[in-house]
Amino acid sequence: MAHSFTGSLVPCSNMWPTRAKKLLTVHIQTLDVDMEFSVPYKATGKEVFDKVTNTMGLRETWYFGLQSTKTTAGQMWIIDEKRIVDQVYISDDNKPVQLNLLVKFYPQDVNDLIQDITKHLFYLQVKDQILSRIIFAPAEVCVMLASYTLQAKYGDYDPQKHKVGQLGNEQLIPEQVMNQYQLTKEGWEQNVINWYAQHSCRSTVDRDREWAEMQYLMIAESLKMFGVNYFLIQNKRGTDLWLGVDACGLHITEMDSQQKPKIAFPWSEVKNISFQDKKFTIKPVNEKTEDFKFFTKNIRTNRMILQMCVGNHELYTRRHKGDTLVVQALKQQAKEEKKRKQVEREKLEKERRMKEEAMRQREELEFRLRKFEASARKANDKLQRSEEAAEILEEKVKLAEEEANLLAKRATEAQQEILRIRQENNKNNEENLMLKEKLQHVEENAHQAASKAEVGPEDNDAGMNVMATEAYRLKQELDNAREREKDARGRLMEITQQSVLHDKADILSYINKEESLSTVKKKEELVQQLESSRLEELKANEEFKTQLNSVKSTLDALKVDGTPVEEPIEYVDEDKYQTLRRITAGETRSRIAFFHSL
Repeated sequence: MAHSFTGSLVPCSNMWPTRAKKLLTVHIQTLDVDMEFSVPYKATGKEVFDKVTNTMGLRETWYFGLQSTKTTAGQMWIIDEKRIVDQVYISDDNKPVQLNLLVKFYPQDVNDLIQDITKHLFYLQVKDQILSRIIFAPAEVCVMLASYTLQAKYGDYDPQKHKVGQLGNEQLIPEQVMNQYQLTKEGWEQNVINWYAQHSCRSTVDRDREWAEMQYLMIAESLKMFGVNYFLIQNKRGTDLWLGVDACGLHITEMDSQQKPKIAFPWSEVKNISFQDKKFTIKPVNEKTEDFKFFTKNIRTNRMILQMCVGNHELYTRRHKGDTLVVQALKQQAKEEKKRKQVEREKLEKERRMKEEAMRQREELEFRLRKFEASARKANDKLQRSEEAAEILEEKVKLAEEEANLLAKRATEAQQEILRIRQENNKNNEENLMLKEKLQHVEENAHQAASKAEVGPEDNDAGMNVMATEAYRLKQELDNAREREKDARGRLMEITQQSVLHDKADILSYINKEESLSTVKKKEELVQQLESSRLEELKANEEFKTQLNSVKSTLDALKVDGTPVEEPIEYVDEDKYQTLRRITAGETRSRIAFFHSL
């Protein structure tokens, strides 16, 4: 007998005692942040995934998935419909379940990514895959990508901060790439910094973190292994091959070359995908074409291949059907967010320009203040030198006055000496006159004595001797007086000439010193100016030589290298989309035959 009931059943808290629900602690790890929370023990993968994406504000959920390394079958993606406890290993000590939020599906064009957080998570995962060599990139591309890593982390290049050895311990170049070249870690960093410094010069857009990360993704997108999930398969002959699944379709490569697909099936040619046990079947759209079949080593691999094929095919159909309402809302929101950020950037740029203008004005005022202080110091020094010169002139004037007084004193003494000598000369003249008179008197006495000689000879002889003796003495005194007069006259002439010459030389020397003082100062200043100009010219010549040598070294390096820096690096002959179009140009039947012939 069937019963029906309409209405709502309201439980009563007094009827039965409540029992605490069993919870499961989940630890979610991303390449950006980690989080940990509790969910019901029977929560499905979809419930946990929604909780994670809602917490992070991630809306483009179709690119992501949860992955666990501790599943019953190893590393696998969490299935949305199944419970978490049925897919992962649960420890007995109630440790949190470790899950990773990773990019599961890649778009055909990274410009289809809308949210900034989506782009950031893509950037982190692709960078990790390139550094771990999951995605192969040539050395020159690794250097270019590393430069955008620095741009995203540090912003615009600053030569004062971003130097070799000051970039931390972050890995920029894959270890395998570094080991292939005879180049030190500092050499790699210098090459990366050279590229990094050019970003600020080449681009006129806002070089924020989002811009640098998108540049990184657009370069990495052209790599052959970007966004491709590889699985080991076998053809019917048992040959090991690689199956690549990506946003464009399926392609087969040989074991030793994952970058050169031999066979490809775009999603537009695939109608159905299925597997049975270890055999995997791809049904083409063309009914006349036979199914494409390959084999794997276990069923788990087939399940993962099917899961990746279904997800990538859904993204392919979503892309060609047009934007859904959710995508339109996200794009509108991203557009508004971009506009808001643009307004904020313009505001910050305006504030930055105002700050720079204020700093410039401050530097200009400081420069003017320093220039004024230098002028003041120069004027002060000049004033001090003028005061010192005035003191020296004053001392010279004092010395000149003292010398003039001394000359006047000497002149007075010379006049007195001349007067004394003249007096002495007059005295000598008087003495000469007296001596002449006395000599005349003696001669007269001698004549008298001669006349008396006639009277008596004896008396005459005695008188003659006395007279002769007296005459000889008087003659000697007269000669001595004449000599003294001559010496006095010579001394008088010598003293007079020396006094006049000395006075004239001192006066001329003083006049010349006073007249040449300003001329000497001018000459000294002119010599100092010439010396300063010569030193400045030598310094300018040295700087010019240094710059010339630097430019010459740069040109020599470019000449030896032969590849201009601004030219793009051709690291592949064609991108993966061109390769896909080339290898899918043939008939599906011929591709299948070629696959089984490998």
